[in-house]
Amino acid sequence: METLVGEALIRRYAEAGASDDFDRMEALRHPDWQEAWPQSGEIVTSSAAYRAARLGRPEGAPRVEPVGLGGSGDCWWGEAIVHYADGSRWLAVTVFLLRDGLIHRERLYFGPPVAAPSWRAPYVTRVDPAIS
Repeated sequence: METLVGEALIRRYAEAGASDDFDRMEALRHPDWQEAWPQSGEIVTSSAAYRAARLGRPEGAPRVEPVGLGGSGDCWWGEAIVHYADGSRWLAVTVFLLRDGLIHRERLYFGPPVAAPSWRAPYVTRVDPAIS
């Protein structure tokens, strides 16, 4: 197994996730890896459980499109668009904590795009949304 650090590790992990290469993802995870989903109060505690949850969706597995990453040292983040079988696209941000050159912890935040309220217009500059 090659040794990857920082950006190379996160980039390789995101590529594996985008291509559903679950074996590669597991190889880049620390033996004590966990992924937390704070919005639903759930923690995935094994690679086998992660694979089952991702593939076990009744409507089919979502497609993950990595769109950005950043960080330094042992704390990194990744940004993605998640494409669901019903045609919806959600934004996702994952915070990665590394240990011993592997992914040790992930904290994933996700949600659908929202319309900007008109009352904020005087205070902001409008840009095209990341997804629509």
